[in-house]
Amino acid sequence: MNQHWQRFAYPALEDIREARDQSHQAIQNVSAVGRSFLPPSEQDENANLEWDSKLQRLVGRWVTGEHTFRSSISIRDFMVYLVNENFETISSISMQGAKQTDIMVWLEKQIVDLGADFSKINLAYPYELPAYPTAAGAAFGVSNPMASEELSRLYHNADLMLRHILSKENKTTEIKCWPHHFDIAGSIILLDTGDPETSKQIGVGMSPGDEHYDEPYFYVSPWPYPVKELPDISATQGHWHSNNWIGGVLRYSELSQHDLIQDQIRVIKTFYSTTIDILKNL
Repeated sequence: MNQHWQRFAYPALEDIREARDQSHQAIQNVSAVGRSFLPPSEQDENANLEWDSKLQRLVGRWVTGEHTFRSSISIRDFMVYLVNENFETISSISMQGAKQTDIMVWLEKQIVDLGADFSKINLAYPYELPAYPTAAGAAFGVSNPMASEELSRLYHNADLMLRHILSKENKTTEIKCWPHHFDIAGSIILLDTGDPETSKQIGVGMSPGDEHYDEPYFYVSPWPYPVKELPDISATQGHWHSNNWIGGVLRYSELSQHDLIQDQIRVIKTFYSTTIDILKNL
C-alpha cells in the first residue's frame, strides 16, 4: 500500500473547509448527469460517484445513448470533464472563477453535441445542501490550491484503504461517493435479509466534514446501532460518536503529528480494524 499512498501535508483546516464546500457544490454538476439520464433509483444510486485512482478524479455513472459518456471532476485541479467510453476527454471546463450557470451552459452544449436531450439535464437534487454561496450565483474559487490537493489525497487514500479493508471480508458493497454528504464509503454485510432495516452491516468510510465535525474524518458505523456499552478506543486516536448516529470516528487533525507515510497508514488501518472487530463481536 505504501507505494500508492499519497502523504498528507496538513494545510490549514480552514482552507480544507473552503475546498470541501466548493467541491461539494461542484460535484452536484457531475452527479446531475447520471441523475438526469439514467433511470431513477430509490437510493439515488444513479447519481453516485466513485474514485478513479488512475485519473485521480471522482467519476460519475456511464450514460449510454447515441454516444457513451460520463462526467468527472478533479478536486485537485478543480476541473470538470466529459469523457467517452475510451476515456478520451470530450471537453473540460475549469470551475475556478466560473459560476454554476456557466457550468450548466457548458454542460448543455456538450450534451447537444453528444446527441442527447439537453432538456433533461438539471440541478434538482432530492436533498438539501448547506447554503453555499456558489449555489446562489457566486463564482467558484478556491484560495489555497494546497487545500484542494489535500482534499484529493483524502479521497485517494481513503479509497485505497477501504479497498484493502473490504477485500478481507466475505460480503461487501461497492465503494461509492454519495453527492448528498460527499462521503466515500462501502459496507461490510454481516447479515442480508433483503430488507435494509433488518439487515446487519458495518459502514466504513471517510467524510470530508459535515455538521458533526468541521474537518475530514474516518468512520466506522454499524447497523443496527448497538445497545451495549462500547469499549474505549482512545488508543487508536479515535472515539465513539453518539449524536444522531453511532460509530467510531478518527479525526483528520489527530493525524497531524504523523508525517511519515507508514505512520499515517498504520494509524488509519489500526482505527478501522480495531473498531470493525469490536462491532463484529458485540
